[in-house]
Amino acid sequence: MRLITRELLTREITDWHQQGWIDRPMLDLLLPRYETQGRFLAALLKWLGLFALFQLGLAVLAFIALMTESALLAALMLAGVSAGLWRFGVRMAIDSQQRHPFTGSVLVTASLAAAFGTFLLLNITFNGDADGRAVPMIMLLTGALAALTAYRYRLRWPLLLALLLFFHGVGAWHAYGGHGTYFADIQDERLMAVIALIAIGLGVWHERVLESGLLRRCAGFGGLYLIFGLLYLNLSLWFLTLFGRPLDWVLVFTLAGIAQIVAGARLHDARFTGFGIVFLAINLYTRFFEHFWDQLSAGAFFLIAGALAMLLGYAFERQSQVSASQTNIPERQP
Repeated sequence: MRLITRELLTREITDWHQQGWIDRPMLDLLLPRYETQGRFLAALLKWLGLFALFQLGLAVLAFIALMTESALLAALMLAGVSAGLWRFGVRMAIDSQQRHPFTGSVLVTASLAAAFGTFLLLNITFNGDADGRAVPMIMLLTGALAALTAYRYRLRWPLLLALLLFFHGVGAWHAYGGHGTYFADIQDERLMAVIALIAIGLGVWHERVLESGLLRRCAGFGGLYLIFGLLYLNLSLWFLTLFGRPLDWVLVFTLAGIAQIVAGARLHDARFTGFGIVFLAINLYTRFFEHFWDQLSAGAFFLIAGALAMLLGYAFERQSQVSASQTNIPERQP
């Protein structure tokens, strides 16, 4: 069996399990038949090689640009690299024999990242800086190019980059604060929550309607919309509950987590259930931290938090076993 066929079957079997179509024993039965040995190591080496090659090329370009002290020259060189990577990446990704589809997708994604750098350098050349509204607009422009490439050639990696750039372009930021500290921020949490809800609806519609008909060759695109939407919806609601925000948002965040768990159970979709459980736990821990961090010592705080987590985990596992046993009880014949 060809390697690309094995990878396709492995990915599809994993998706079936995540969507609740097959249970864990069936996953353990099917996956070893098609999963290649040493797959993780091979993928890691491939990623390291591509990353090293890309970084070496950028280092050479940066050295030339520094020697000439010209942002315009750096932009032109980076544009050439972007065009070259895009051309070779597309050719490898859409090859009829599918000899290097993964490498092609990665090269196309790297070319789009280089295009973002090109736009940024051009902005610095003509405007003198990269502040203000220029960077979000460049993110949205590059995201549009990535989305067009993804749908034109049916590649999921560029769509992932497009969604990441889109959500960051509309106001999601993160940065390094120094001394090992990172921080994240959303410019307008309410607006981001609405956009994330739209992305969730688009993902469900894309996955259940479009990918069964008009866009059947774009399988997996709807899942990306859904995952990004769930992530940024929960992050937005979580940020709205921090730093002494009104109790209303705490209730909204709690209800949103419960609603995702219920939606996952109704739709048999583990993605809804997973995000709901994780962020409901984060919500409970955040409330525990706000009310008891200053009232208890650090040791007592973490001891109580750990004990509560173990008790809740045991209760949920017990309930799951009871539900499974009741489901497997055969009906009596009249």
